Amino acid sequence: MALSALQGLLSPQVLAHLTPLGGFEARVYTDGERVYKVYRPEEAHLAALEARRMARAGLGGFVLGVEVVEGQGVLITRRFPGKPFSPEAFTQKTLAALSHLFLSLHRLPEPGGVRREALLERLERFRESLHPFPEALALLEALEREVDLAAGAEHRFCHRDAWAGNLLLKEAGQEGPEVMLVDWVRAGGDDPARDLALLKTGSLDLLGEGAAREALFRLARLYPKEVRERLAFYVPLTYLHDLHWFRTKHPEGFAEALKEKLPRAASFLRDCLPRRGGAC
Repeated sequence: MALSALQGLLSPQVLAHLTPLGGFEARVYTDGERVYKVYRPEEAHLAALEARRMARAGLGGFVLGVEVVEGQGVLITRRFPGKPFSPEAFTQKTLAALSHLFLSLHRLPEPGGVRREALLERLERFRESLHPFPEALALLEALEREVDLAAGAEHRFCHRDAWAGNLLLKEAGQEGPEVMLVDWVRAGGDDPARDLALLKTGSLDLLGEGAAREALFRLARLYPKEVRERLAFYVPLTYLHDLHWFRTKHPEGFAEALKEKLPRAASFLRDCLPRRGGAC
């Protein structure tokens, strides 16, 4: 179905050289210079929404157009010459570029703020799926006691999906920025601390826990103290979200995820909780 939309846009010569790049919400292809993200008819409006959010993030120069073909939405962007985040490609220049990118996003105001009730509802949802596991329940109860640490924070513009597949690192010898975030459809108002937590659990953790913490703390040191303190809440919460996802969407991977993620979540809360003298 996705290719049928592109057949209405592209010449046979370009179609013959398209390379699929995968995708979850949409199917993504490249011809080497441009990227075509094709949304299903029921989600066709997301192509224009993503273009607007890229412009909000300062990436409007990458957007070449938005089309609707056979009811499907197509977002057309310039191809960024990079590959998904990997430890081998991570350098101090990468870290500096990540810092600049996230600080730039998080300076942009968004209406609203973090509601205590919404945080408690999220914790309760996780409890429903993780109730057979005492260690997970203990962590949930600990986070419930600390919910006021995060409640009330003002929203800023956040990407909200900085896992390794969405974080591209520039290939050696290429021009342009060192890093690029793609897939902006989930972007919007949120707590910057949660955005940084997602960056850690989704990308930086590939460096190993020690290096991931070091990179996270170096990024966070440029933020106000209250943002750094909220990491103690959001990093464990993000691991619990991952476990909830595995438990409900990908149960065959749950046991391995539980073994890996739950100890990281518990140790981060223990080491970084402000009222216990922790510091991030």
